[in-house]
Amino acid sequence: FPTLLGSLLAGIGLRRFTNDPNRDERVREVLDLVELSHAATRYPHELSGGEAQRVALARALAPAPHLILLDEPFSNLDAALRGSVRQQVRAIIQRAGASAVFVTHDQDEAFGLADRVAVMRHGRIEQTGSAAELYQHPANRFVAGFVGDAAFLPGRVDGDELLTELGALPLSGAAAGLANGSEVDVMVRPESVDLTASDEPDGALVVSREYYGHDQMLAIELSSGSIIRVRLGPGLTYDAGDRVSLSLREAPAVFDRSAE
Repeated sequence: FPTLLGSLLAGIGLRRFTNDPNRDERVREVLDLVELSHAATRYPHELSGGEAQRVALARALAPAPHLILLDEPFSNLDAALRGSVRQQVRAIIQRAGASAVFVTHDQDEAFGLADRVAVMRHGRIEQTGSAAELYQHPANRFVAGFVGDAAFLPGRVDGDELLTELGALPLSGAAAGLANGSEVDVMVRPESVDLTASDEPDGALVVSREYYGHDQMLAIELSSGSIIRVRLGPGLTYDAGDRVSLSLREAPAVFDRSAE
Protein backbone atom coordinates (compact mmCIF):
# COMPACT_ATOMS: atom_id res chain seq x y z
CA PHE A 1 0.00 0.00 0.00
CA PRO A 2 1.37 3.45 -0.87
CA THR A 3 2.06 6.15 1.69
CA LEU A 4 -0.21 9.18 1.85
CA LEU A 5 2.07 11.02 -0.59
CA GLY A 6 2.12 8.08 -2.99
CA SER A 7 -1.64 7.68 -2.74
CA LEU A 8 -2.19 11.29 -3.75
CA LEU A 9 0.32 11.04 -6.58
CA ALA A 10 -1.64 8.09 -7.96
CA GLY A 11 -5.00 9.79 -7.42
CA ILE A 12 -7.57 10.02 -10.16
CA GLY A 13 -7.65 13.78 -9.90
CA LEU A 14 -3.98 14.07 -10.87
CA ARG A 15 -3.88 11.66 -13.82
CA ARG A 16 -3.88 14.52 -16.27
CA PHE A 17 -0.68 15.71 -14.56
CA THR A 18 1.10 12.38 -15.13
CA ASN A 19 3.89 13.91 -17.20
CA ASP A 20 3.79 17.32 -15.56
CA PRO A 21 7.08 18.12 -13.79
CA ASN A 22 5.11 20.21 -11.30
CA ARG A 23 2.93 17.33 -10.17
CA ASP A 24 4.93 16.55 -7.02
CA GLU A 25 4.93 20.21 -6.09
CA ARG A 26 1.13 20.35 -6.50
CA VAL A 27 0.67 17.37 -4.20
CA ARG A 28 2.80 19.03 -1.55
CA GLU A 29 0.79 22.23 -1.99
CA VAL A 30 -2.50 20.49 -1.28
CA LEU A 31 -0.99 18.65 1.68
CA ASP A 32 0.02 22.05 3.04
CA LEU A 33 -3.47 23.32 2.31
CA VAL A 34 -5.09 20.61 4.42
CA GLU A 35 -2.32 20.85 7.04
CA LEU A 36 -1.09 17.28 6.55
CA SER A 37 2.46 17.83 5.29
CA HIS A 38 3.74 16.15 8.45
CA ALA A 39 1.82 12.99 7.51
CA ALA A 40 3.13 12.60 3.96
CA THR A 41 5.08 9.43 4.80
CA ARG A 42 2.28 7.77 6.78
CA TYR A 43 0.17 4.93 5.46
CA PRO A 44 -3.61 5.37 5.09
CA HIS A 45 -4.39 3.03 7.99
CA GLU A 46 -2.29 5.25 10.26
CA LEU A 47 -4.54 8.28 9.74
CA SER A 48 -7.35 9.33 12.07
CA GLY A 49 -10.90 9.71 10.78
CA GLY A 50 -10.54 13.48 10.56
CA GLU A 51 -7.21 13.23 8.76
CA ALA A 52 -8.64 10.73 6.27
CA GLN A 53 -11.45 13.18 5.54
CA ARG A 54 -8.94 15.94 4.84
CA VAL A 55 -6.97 13.60 2.56
CA ALA A 56 -10.14 12.97 0.53
CA LEU A 57 -10.61 16.73 0.25
CA ALA A 58 -6.97 17.18 -0.80
CA ARG A 59 -7.48 14.60 -3.56
CA ALA A 60 -10.53 16.51 -4.82
CA LEU A 61 -8.73 19.87 -4.69
CA ALA A 62 -5.48 18.70 -6.30
CA PRO A 63 -6.58 19.47 -9.91
CA ALA A 64 -7.62 23.00 -8.76
CA PRO A 65 -11.33 22.68 -9.63
CA HIS A 66 -13.66 25.66 -9.52
CA LEU A 67 -16.48 23.52 -8.09
CA ILE A 68 -16.51 20.35 -5.99
CA LEU A 69 -19.34 18.11 -4.80
CA LEU A 70 -19.38 16.86 -1.21
CA ASP A 71 -22.00 14.13 -0.72
CA GLU A 72 -22.58 13.30 2.96
CA PRO A 73 -18.83 13.65 3.63
CA PHE A 74 -19.02 13.34 7.41
CA SER A 75 -21.45 10.43 7.74
CA ASN A 76 -18.70 8.03 8.84
CA LEU A 77 -17.40 10.29 11.62
CA ASP A 78 -18.58 10.18 15.21
CA ALA A 79 -20.53 13.14 16.58
CA ALA A 80 -17.64 14.48 18.67
CA LEU A 81 -15.34 14.69 15.63
CA ARG A 82 -17.91 15.86 13.10
CA GLY A 83 -18.14 19.47 14.30
CA SER A 84 -14.40 20.18 14.27
CA VAL A 85 -13.81 18.47 10.90
CA ARG A 86 -16.74 20.40 9.43
CA GLN A 87 -15.13 23.73 10.28
CA GLN A 88 -11.72 22.55 9.03
CA VAL A 89 -13.25 21.56 5.69
CA ARG A 90 -15.01 24.91 5.35
CA ALA A 91 -11.76 26.78 6.04
CA ILE A 92 -9.81 24.60 3.55
CA ILE A 93 -12.32 25.18 0.75
CA GLN A 94 -12.25 28.92 1.39
CA ARG A 95 -8.43 29.00 1.30
CA ALA A 96 -8.49 27.02 -1.95
CA GLY A 97 -10.80 29.58 -3.53
CA ALA A 98 -13.21 26.86 -4.68
CA SER A 99 -16.99 26.63 -4.47
CA ALA A 100 -18.67 23.53 -3.10
CA VAL A 101 -22.08 21.90 -3.39
CA PHE A 102 -22.68 20.11 -0.11
CA VAL A 103 -25.37 17.41 0.05
CA THR A 104 -26.60 16.37 3.49
CA HIS A 105 -29.65 15.27 5.46
CA ASP A 106 -28.15 16.82 8.61
CA GLN A 107 -29.53 20.30 9.22
CA ASP A 108 -26.74 21.26 11.62
CA GLU A 109 -24.15 20.45 8.95
CA ALA A 110 -26.01 22.46 6.31
CA PHE A 111 -26.42 25.47 8.58
CA GLY A 112 -22.87 25.27 9.91
CA LEU A 113 -21.20 25.03 6.50
CA ALA A 114 -23.27 26.76 3.88
CA ASP A 115 -23.46 30.37 2.77
CA ARG A 116 -26.74 29.49 1.05
CA VAL A 117 -29.02 26.56 1.78
CA ALA A 118 -31.54 24.88 -0.53
CA VAL A 119 -34.31 22.71 0.90
CA MET A 120 -35.53 20.03 -1.50
CA ARG A 121 -38.60 17.80 -1.48
CA HIS A 122 -39.19 15.05 -4.07
CA GLY A 123 -36.50 16.53 -6.32
CA ARG A 124 -37.97 20.04 -6.20
CA ILE A 125 -36.35 23.04 -4.51
CA GLU A 126 -38.81 24.48 -1.99
CA GLN A 127 -36.71 27.44 -0.83
CA THR A 128 -33.18 28.82 -0.99
CA GLY A 129 -31.54 31.43 1.19
CA SER A 130 -29.29 31.90 4.16
CA ALA A 131 -29.76 29.65 7.17
CA ALA A 132 -31.35 32.56 9.05
CA GLU A 133 -33.79 33.27 6.20
CA LEU A 134 -34.95 29.67 6.02
CA TYR A 135 -35.30 29.34 9.79
CA GLN A 136 -36.99 32.67 10.49
CA HIS A 137 -38.99 33.10 7.28
CA PRO A 138 -39.85 29.65 5.86
CA ALA A 139 -41.63 29.78 2.52
CA ASN A 140 -44.19 27.11 3.44
CA ARG A 141 -45.22 24.71 6.17
CA PHE A 142 -42.98 21.94 4.87
CA VAL A 143 -39.85 24.09 5.12
CA ALA A 144 -40.94 25.35 8.54
CA GLY A 145 -41.24 21.81 9.87
CA PHE A 146 -38.16 20.49 8.11
CA VAL A 147 -35.81 23.26 9.23
CA GLY A 148 -35.54 23.21 13.00
CA ASP A 149 -37.99 22.23 15.71
CA ALA A 150 -41.51 23.59 15.31
CA ALA A 151 -45.04 22.94 16.51
CA PHE A 152 -48.11 24.10 14.58
CA LEU A 153 -51.24 25.39 16.28
CA PRO A 154 -54.53 26.09 14.51
CA GLY A 155 -55.51 29.73 14.16
CA ARG A 156 -58.10 31.92 12.49
CA VAL A 157 -57.87 35.42 11.08
CA ASP A 158 -60.33 37.77 12.79
CA GLY A 159 -60.04 41.30 11.50
CA ASP A 160 -56.53 42.53 12.29
CA GLU A 161 -55.88 39.76 14.80
CA LEU A 162 -54.99 36.11 14.74
CA LEU A 163 -56.96 34.02 17.20
CA THR A 164 -55.01 31.08 18.65
CA GLU A 165 -54.98 28.89 21.72
CA LEU A 166 -52.20 31.10 23.05
CA GLY A 167 -54.39 34.17 22.73
CA ALA A 168 -54.98 36.88 20.15
CA LEU A 169 -51.91 37.90 18.17
CA PRO A 170 -51.48 40.90 15.85
CA LEU A 171 -51.30 40.11 12.14
CA SER A 172 -48.00 40.99 10.49
CA GLY A 173 -46.00 40.28 7.36
CA ALA A 174 -47.63 37.99 4.82
CA ALA A 175 -50.35 37.07 7.32
CA ALA A 176 -51.70 40.63 7.15
CA GLY A 177 -52.89 39.94 3.62
CA LEU A 178 -55.03 36.93 4.52
CA ALA A 179 -58.77 37.18 4.17
CA ASN A 180 -60.92 37.49 7.27
CA GLY A 181 -61.90 34.07 8.53
CA SER A 182 -58.91 32.28 6.96
CA GLU A 183 -57.90 29.09 8.73
CA VAL A 184 -54.16 28.95 9.32
CA ASP A 185 -51.37 26.99 10.97
CA VAL A 186 -49.27 29.04 13.38
CA MET A 187 -45.61 28.03 13.72
CA VAL A 188 -44.27 27.95 17.28
CA ARG A 189 -40.49 27.60 17.69
CA PRO A 190 -39.27 26.36 21.11
CA GLU A 191 -37.22 29.51 21.72
CA SER A 192 -40.09 31.89 20.85
CA VAL A 193 -42.22 31.06 23.91
CA ASP A 194 -42.16 32.79 27.31
CA LEU A 195 -43.32 30.86 30.37
CA THR A 196 -44.61 32.05 33.73
CA ALA A 197 -45.85 29.97 36.64
CA SER A 198 -49.64 29.68 36.85
CA ASP A 199 -52.07 28.91 39.67
CA GLU A 200 -54.86 28.15 37.23
CA PRO A 201 -55.93 24.49 37.55
CA ASP A 202 -56.63 24.35 33.81
CA GLY A 203 -53.39 26.06 32.80
CA ALA A 204 -50.90 24.49 30.44
CA LEU A 205 -49.14 21.49 31.99
CA VAL A 206 -45.44 20.68 31.95
CA VAL A 207 -45.32 16.98 31.01
CA SER A 208 -41.56 16.47 30.74
CA ARG A 209 -38.24 18.27 31.13
CA GLU A 210 -34.89 17.50 29.51
CA TYR A 211 -31.94 19.33 31.08
CA TYR A 212 -28.75 19.71 29.01
CA GLY A 213 -26.71 22.12 31.13
CA HIS A 214 -26.49 24.94 28.60
CA ASP A 215 -30.29 24.88 28.18
CA GLN A 216 -33.35 22.76 28.84
CA MET A 217 -36.34 21.62 26.80
CA LEU A 218 -39.83 21.34 28.22
CA ALA A 219 -42.80 19.57 26.69
CA ILE A 220 -45.97 21.53 27.45
CA GLU A 221 -49.49 20.17 27.04
CA LEU A 222 -52.10 22.82 26.21
CA SER A 223 -55.73 22.57 27.25
CA SER A 224 -56.61 21.22 23.78
CA GLY A 225 -54.16 18.35 24.27
CA SER A 226 -51.63 19.79 21.79
CA ILE A 227 -47.99 19.45 22.81
CA ILE A 228 -45.42 22.16 22.15
CA ARG A 229 -41.76 22.21 23.08
CA VAL A 230 -40.24 25.19 24.86
CA ARG A 231 -36.52 25.89 25.16
CA LEU A 232 -35.31 27.75 28.25
CA GLY A 233 -31.97 28.78 29.67
CA PRO A 234 -30.46 26.66 32.44
CA GLY A 235 -31.53 28.94 35.31
CA LEU A 236 -35.33 28.71 35.17
CA THR A 237 -36.74 25.57 36.71
CA TYR A 238 -40.07 23.99 35.91
CA ASP A 239 -40.76 20.36 36.63
CA ALA A 240 -43.22 17.84 35.24
CA GLY A 241 -46.63 18.53 36.78
CA ASP A 242 -46.19 22.31 37.05
CA ARG A 243 -48.87 24.58 35.63
CA VAL A 244 -47.69 27.44 33.43
CA SER A 245 -49.01 30.17 31.17
CA LEU A 246 -47.47 30.80 27.77
CA SER A 247 -47.03 33.76 25.46
CA LEU A 248 -45.19 34.29 22.18
CA ARG A 249 -42.46 36.91 22.29
CA GLU A 250 -42.49 37.53 18.54
CA ALA A 251 -44.94 37.45 15.64
CA PRO A 252 -45.03 33.85 14.37
CA ALA A 253 -44.90 32.59 10.82
CA VAL A 254 -48.41 31.76 9.60
CA PHE A 255 -49.43 29.37 6.82
CA ASP A 256 -52.78 29.44 5.06
CA ARG A 257 -54.20 25.91 5.18
CA SER A 258 -55.90 26.30 1.83
CA ALA A 259 -52.51 26.91 0.16
CA GLU A 260 -50.85 23.72 1.42
